[in-house]
Amino acid sequence: MAVGLMLGGAQVHAARPTSEPEENLIAFVGEKLSVEELPPETDPNILRMDNGFKARYRIKKILYGHYDGDTIEFEAYDHYGRPAFEAFPHSLLYVSRGNGKLYHQKYQFDPVFRNAAGEWVGCGPVGERQALQRKGIVEAKPMAFGPDAYHPIRSQWSARDVAALFTRKDFRVEGDKAYCLTGTPVQDLFEVTKRTVFKARGMFGGEAED
Repeated sequence: MAVGLMLGGAQVHAARPTSEPEENLIAFVGEKLSVEELPPETDPNILRMDNGFKARYRIKKILYGHYDGDTIEFEAYDHYGRPAFEAFPHSLLYVSRGNGKLYHQKYQFDPVFRNAAGEWVGCGPVGERQALQRKGIVEAKPMAFGPDAYHPIRSQWSARDVAALFTRKDFRVEGDKAYCLTGTPVQDLFEVTKRTVFKARGMFGGEAED
């Protein structure tokens, strides 16, 4: 009996799409409405390797692709637990069409906030990995934010962890919050993801890595 393997909501060894993968992509700023865990897989022939969730967001701004409607629902899959974007009221999110559904591009998002000028921006880079990913593409600039522009600090993080993740140039740490001091427009954050992660996934002229 054949057993299908589910990774990120799509069955492995699916047929190669005839269209370019970025044609199915939607990049948008969304306001979280709900994130609910999907029921367990009942088909004994399918082994799900990730936790599945159904997310519902109100669309605030579309950066790429086309979508009719002011709310959007999509499935998200995470190997480590609940999706990280759930912790933020607003995020820059990426979903792709497939099998008649919308699926979150795994692990790809940026928390975003309104700055004092009313623009949607993300904070400065969090940690060395994100700083290296953005290097040579965008640079966070000092700007004024409201009091809701912060990253929550997890209780299990040590003082050294916090200092490494939230540099003094980009964040002001107070208690369990790291407040944003610098920011990057959402269109520039999308450009970073296009040139790095999405190219590695075979989009925007890149070749998918094995």
